[in-house]
Amino acid sequence: MQLHTTTTGTGPAVVLVHGFADDSSVWATTVEALGSGCACTTVDLPAHGRSPAPDDRAPYEREALLASIDAVLAETGPAVYVGHSLGGYLGLAHCITRPGVLRGLVLVAAGPGFRDAAAMQDWNDQVHLTMPRLDLPKVAAAASLHTDSMVIDRLSEVTIPVGLIVGSRDRAFVGANDYMERKLADVRRRTVENGRHRLMRTHPAEIAVLVREVLSAADSAPGRP
Repeated sequence: MQLHTTTTGTGPAVVLVHGFADDSSVWATTVEALGSGCACTTVDLPAHGRSPAPDDRAPYEREALLASIDAVLAETGPAVYVGHSLGGYLGLAHCITRPGVLRGLVLVAAGPGFRDAAAMQDWNDQVHLTMPRLDLPKVAAAASLHTDSMVIDRLSEVTIPVGLIVGSRDRAFVGANDYMERKLADVRRRTVENGRHRLMRTHPAEIAVLVREVLSAADSAPGRP
């Protein structure tokens, strides 16, 4: 599926992917904080923002979403990928299943999914409970549902530079960031005091600083694209 994107600035490519039930507009102040020295491409996932909203489930499943992101990256070239929540999870999945494509990852209030079946079911139950309150087609829930532990099981395969940023009051994701900080090979971590889940809205400057750190690390890493 062709996703709606907007690109501003020139320089190293930065691709920014929002979380579930948001859209690309949440990155506006982060892009502003990064300035004109990066080519920032913001992406609307299916049924979000200005991207199409299919009626069938298949385009919202993980592999289909990753294939749609492939098409974006084919246009931008090698990029540092910045993802919030669902967008961050997809960034990890992309890096694992398509090694050598991304230059770096910045994960904003994101996690690697679940290994524990009960925790996975609790998450999925919450997604289904939330859907009636969202302006999304019911089938879009598939984008946020977890069906396996592939990403968390394969975190060690992520060897590109990674930046983690999470709010201290984002209780659902602080532990996930603690875990990823221990497991990822090349990682730098920020915890925003009193920050909550949508740090793009409240702390865009801090995200921009971390993006620049990952860009610098990607530039200095031998053999990186």
